[in-house]
Amino acid sequence: MSTRGDVVSLTQDAVESRPVEGLLLKAPAAAAVCSVSLRTWRAWDAAGRIPLPVRVGRSTFWRADELRAWVAAGCPDRETWQATEK
Repeated sequence: MSTRGDVVSLTQDAVESRPVEGLLLKAPAAAAVCSVSLRTWRAWDAAGRIPLPVRVGRSTFWRADELRAWVAAGCPDRETWQATEK
């Protein structure tokens, strides 16, 4: 990270290694929060093992608070998770 006056410049690696916080997470951040690879995250999504994503336009996100609750509940499959959420 370099600093020029009050302007901070971050390298791509520094941005990717920063803690993930926010209301909505894209797949790479959601996978990181759940400590799995992006490839595993995508496979779990296709198999229905993770909560449903939120679509905003053409972008796909997962709710950070929902992922935390899902992990706390023991990571049930999507169908079981949706039944408990209602």
